[in-house]
Amino acid sequence: MSATSGALAGTRVLEISALAGAVCGRVLADLGAEVIKLEPEGGEDFRRSLPLVPTALGEESAAWLAYNHGKRSVTLDPLADEAGFAALCAGADILVTDWERLDLDTMDRLASVARRANPALVWCEILPFGRGGPYERYAATDTVLQALGGHLYLNGDVDRPPVRISLPVGAIQGGVEAASAALMAHWHALKTGEGQRVDVSVQACIVWTLLNSTMAWQILGLNEMRGGAIRKERANRFFTRLVWETQDGYVFFGPVGGGGGSARIKSYEALIAWMAEDGITDPILTRHDWNGDGQFFIPQEDYDAVTAVIMGFIASKTTDELMARSVRERILLAPISSVAGVFDNPQFRARGYFRPLDDPDRGLKLDLPARWANLSATPLATLRPAPRPGADTAAVLTSLSQGSPA
Repeated sequence: MSATSGALAGTRVLEISALAGAVCGRVLADLGAEVIKLEPEGGEDFRRSLPLVPTALGEESAAWLAYNHGKRSVTLDPLADEAGFAALCAGADILVTDWERLDLDTMDRLASVARRANPALVWCEILPFGRGGPYERYAATDTVLQALGGHLYLNGDVDRPPVRISLPVGAIQGGVEAASAALMAHWHALKTGEGQRVDVSVQACIVWTLLNSTMAWQILGLNEMRGGAIRKERANRFFTRLVWETQDGYVFFGPVGGGGGSARIKSYEALIAWMAEDGITDPILTRHDWNGDGQFFIPQEDYDAVTAVIMGFIASKTTDELMARSVRERILLAPISSVAGVFDNPQFRARGYFRPLDDPDRGLKLDLPARWANLSATPLATLRPAPRPGADTAAVLTSLSQGSPA
């Protein structure tokens, strides 16, 4: 393998999917696999999902463009042309699909065709709730999956109903996890010649993201409550502020009451020393051992009082000023980046995280957040525009008839 070959060079992936499967396919394409989308005439419905953005080819889905660059498109109906579908599967390594393109019965039918044509094929399906159980055949929106996976309950302010994360984080997470699972199955197939079916539940993937919240329930019996700017941390009986407004933005900071051991104690000591330099020496700042063993017995009104003093100090500083001092003094504070701030972030830029995509047919020239891993010997694939519907049909199908790769 050459120094510029992708890690999955020589691997062929078929994709019959919408968002979740497209995310999976993008990960595999970035790693160097040839990913072929099987679409109906005129393209899959996901191409027209909201929000739409204007291009030289007309309005197209922003999400579709984001997750389908670097792929090929073949117009083929696998149900109407099982022979053509089987021929494609015979030369493929992985097939990924999701519930927005195929129902379970159709998945079963096509999986049988695919596995007969190629016993080493990995068939990876992404479903709202996975196979088995009472929800097996249920469809779901991303909001439903966030809710039933426990994510919704933990988001928003405690005095208001739960809120969803506005992006389809469940489907995206399911797609990423499916890529990982499909590659594990592919590794098994390379060693044994035996393919298998991979069943990914988006609901289960969402639970996986809850991390410490699941352990808090199992170990402490604590059903964590949501909290936005102000929340209870872990086993606290009191509320503390975590989001603070600066002169020009916001920072995340837990100065008091959240545990964290000696690092948080030293962080708070550095903060009040800085405040003292500015002439802020309110007695409330040192009235209690805010982060020590007695923190659980401090009344809420005192937490509210110390928060008001700290809030005034932070509001008087710019975000950059706060960050520079915090890094130097080891104050546990971090900026909350806007989208514009993400694109301007010097760490991302230094690592080459944003990569240029030139799509002259669509009149698009932009930077994409695309270098999600730096592989020294097998770098991620160079960005190529997303395909037009059926753009590669003739080349791919002709190669099949000639028995050679396209």
